[in-house]
Amino acid sequence: MDHTTAMTWNPAHIRMLGFAACAGLLFGCTSATPPLPQPTNPQVTISGTSLDRVKKALVAEMSKRKFHVAKDGGQTLAFEQPASKAALESLPSRAVRGGNPVERVTFTIASEKDDIQVSADVTILRKLAAMEGETEINQGPEGQSVQAILDQIASQVGTAKPIKKEN
Repeated sequence: MDHTTAMTWNPAHIRMLGFAACAGLLFGCTSATPPLPQPTNPQVTISGTSLDRVKKALVAEMSKRKFHVAKDGGQTLAFEQPASKAALESLPSRAVRGGNPVERVTFTIASEKDDIQVSADVTILRKLAAMEGETEINQGPEGQSVQAILDQIASQVGTAKPIKKEN
């Protein structure tokens, strides 16, 4: 019995094996359904209200939660407070090393036809001398809390509309 013939590969078999692997990979890629796009940050669309009413409600609600207004730039409203222990524990240690970590919530308010679109960006900010470092935390508990605030404000000052899914 000659063992060398059992170890010899036929080039046709190699090509067939390669073709089958590529076809299987291609089939797997085309049959997978893409996930639906989800908003990455808290947001709400409110109808039947004004920009001023929304801003006043945001200031009142954030003040209740011990945030202070850090910036009021027309359609941008930023609030800050010292970062909570819970917010810091959810981050990698290098993200909050040094400085005095601050939780910042920046609301962007835009008027679109008869609606007011409000979106928020929730970050932990490290202030070190003249430098600032930001870590986004929109997907954490703080982002969920800000979404609850937006939903509450929407019901207080107008009518919340479903968020349009972006492609």
